[in-house]
Amino acid sequence: MKVSYNWLNNYLKIPVDLKEVSDILTSIGLEVEGVDELFSSFDHLVVGKVLECYNHPNADKLKITKVDIGSEIKQIVCGASNVKKNQLVVVVLAGNELYNNSGDKFKIKKTKIRGELSEGMICAEDEIGLGDGHDGIIEINKNVEIGSMAANFFDIQKDHSLEIGLTPNRTDAFSHIGICKDLYAYFSHNGYNLTLNMPSTKEYVNESDLSVELKVNSKELCPKYLGVCLENVEIKSSPNWLKNRLISIGLKPINNVVDVTNFVLHETGNPLHAFDCNKILDSKLIVREANQGEQFETLDLKSIKLNSEDLVICDEEKVLCLAGVMGGACSGVTDDTTDVFLESAFFHPESVRKTSKRHAINSDSSYRFERGVDFENCEYALKRAALLIKELTGCSIGKESRFSSSNLGSKEVDFSFQSCSKILGYHIPNKTILEILVSLGFEVISVNNDICRLSVPTYRADVYREIDVIEEVLRIYGYDNLPASKYVKFQPLTDSNSAKFKLKDSISQLLVSDGFFEMKNNSLVKEEVSSLFSSHSESEIVKLLNPLSQDLGVMRTNMFVSGLETMKYNLNRQMDDLKLFEFGKTYYLRNKKYVEDDKLTIFTCGKFKSDNWGDKSRDVDFFLMKGVLNKLLDRFLLKSSDFKLIELDKKYSEFGLLYSVKDPSKDRVGDCNIFEIGLFTRGVLNKVGIKKPIYYLDIDLDKMINLINRSNIKYKPVSKFPSITRDLSLLVPKSVSYLDIETTIKQISNHLLQEVSLFDVYEGEGVEKGKKSYAISFLFRDELGTLQDTDIDKEMFVIFSKLKSKYNIVLRDGELKSN
Repeated sequence: MKVSYNWLNNYLKIPVDLKEVSDILTSIGLEVEGVDELFSSFDHLVVGKVLECYNHPNADKLKITKVDIGSEIKQIVCGASNVKKNQLVVVVLAGNELYNNSGDKFKIKKTKIRGELSEGMICAEDEIGLGDGHDGIIEINKNVEIGSMAANFFDIQKDHSLEIGLTPNRTDAFSHIGICKDLYAYFSHNGYNLTLNMPSTKEYVNESDLSVELKVNSKELCPKYLGVCLENVEIKSSPNWLKNRLISIGLKPINNVVDVTNFVLHETGNPLHAFDCNKILDSKLIVREANQGEQFETLDLKSIKLNSEDLVICDEEKVLCLAGVMGGACSGVTDDTTDVFLESAFFHPESVRKTSKRHAINSDSSYRFERGVDFENCEYALKRAALLIKELTGCSIGKESRFSSSNLGSKEVDFSFQSCSKILGYHIPNKTILEILVSLGFEVISVNNDICRLSVPTYRADVYREIDVIEEVLRIYGYDNLPASKYVKFQPLTDSNSAKFKLKDSISQLLVSDGFFEMKNNSLVKEEVSSLFSSHSESEIVKLLNPLSQDLGVMRTNMFVSGLETMKYNLNRQMDDLKLFEFGKTYYLRNKKYVEDDKLTIFTCGKFKSDNWGDKSRDVDFFLMKGVLNKLLDRFLLKSSDFKLIELDKKYSEFGLLYSVKDPSKDRVGDCNIFEIGLFTRGVLNKVGIKKPIYYLDIDLDKMINLINRSNIKYKPVSKFPSITRDLSLLVPKSVSYLDIETTIKQISNHLLQEVSLFDVYEGEGVEKGKKSYAISFLFRDELGTLQDTDIDKEMFVIFSKLKSKYNIVLRDGELKSN
């Protein structure tokens, strides 16, 4: 944003030079990115009188003039059609430099033009940066001394333009007065006794009965709307002082009314809009949401179709203005306008932002409205503009139109002096803190020991937390004034003694030792892809109000989207064997509250290990992934037998398992799913753009910690009695899984059975159709004595009998008998 140094001095007499004030602005968070000298070329411009004017002998469109510049007479060749004898003109002599409207520098040379000497140039508006006019030279119609400086005629003083790089949250500084408020606080803190001079509006009085009836239908989108009629306005060119103010910040003067609205916008930060009163049907204004597809033509003659979410200002017949964004061609001020309706309002920032983005229309007004303007200052800006227009045109101020919602009000924040000291690592005296805050416009409501209750000024929309107040204190106190510590102090973002930190650290070490690599992905993902994996409803998804792009529109509800993107990125770069894992959070809404879950997700594809001369690795499969999970369970002394295994039924998974335990807070099994292992479906991988099969393991870390804390680990001496192993070769119907068999065995076995495992699966020759062969090993041990064969035979018979009756299982060879 550009500001004028002279303009700033109108409100605050700055006690330091330009370089120092630039450094001060940067130190308080208003970074000065550049400084340009303004109107420097006017040092070389003088008033001259055309004594002679005749046609160029060698060019039809050129004229030769003799110009008296006071000290001497110069011959100048001129191409302007309006140059004539006895005319007062603006002259620049050869050897000097000028800056045009675009800021381009060009040098005037003493030269011959078509054979005739030219010792300077008679200037047009655009050649000296005062406008766009190039049809003719500037004619001075006042009685001005020949040879005097032209700057005096144009009321021009030397000035500098400061380019300030503002962050989007600092809407209060998008104006000259806003910047002066910060400078006032800085100088007050540093011992200067200055006064912030706000232009008075005491002379504002209603002098006319001209009025416009106002009806606000969309009260949420337009909480405040003020307007006033101005009668008998004479539209004409603005005076030089007003033109120069706008030119100093890179704006083009248009006419006195429009120039005043732009001037007050950059003075106060409050956007204004001027309507032609006579173009408002029946003098009735309505603020409402647009009808879908409603047509509207903007001031720059761009025709658009409106959306039903757009807020508009209209009459009973047509749309007059796109609220907070741009006025309409049908209601704008023209040279024929005699009565003006001046608007000052507060529109909902999100509404303006969406409308501006939807129709690709950006303006100085929308830039401020979408970030939040000061609703309390609307009336001051309106009165200030009305008085200026009255001063320039002699109009009468009519009646006001008003609407204001009761929902608008200042915010209050609790501030702790102790917290401030803790955050800064340095104690600033309480009195100093309060003085800084008061100078910034904060009101101290109460001070109770350590807690101070503050009322935040309405122009500070970005301050709503204690940490924001601390930042304000530090900005003015000065970062450089905090003493350097002899010690480096920092507060870790994570408590290294917490159970979760230790769990993550242990898991990381285990996975890295097994050849896995950790990845970190963005928590923002594309909504369309996220829905492929999400079990959450539309209302539970956390969406960004103003996403950077469509690919970063929602917070992830699972770890799969970002993880698969990283897998794809590496696969596309010939990294075919991948073992990656990520710790992260997932986000969703539950009962209108935000919920964050800590997750660990593991992805694999290709070969599980690198080939070597003595061993060839096999491709990743479900059982290798299950082995990774079993390692994790063993590491934290969890038994797979403690889990209920459920076949996965998810739209994104080809097949897989859920590891569930009974939730201690509920009476049913399966509510607490801790581990999920599976293979992504080909359809899902195609949509993501991956051709290779991807296996995954998804772990809920919070539930895993709870399970570890609940596990009752008992230590006992190693048994001194031998174990006995028995094997069974079973013919099993294909519909029966090993999981079913193992679960049944564990339900009926006694304390003698310590382990059961599957060591072979066979289908083919020798096995009847519709069946498969399972070879299962059983390990028995008695902790109190040596087992006898009769004990094992009896146990094996009970197990087989149950399997036979429940699943129609038979022995592949031989027969078991009860002893």
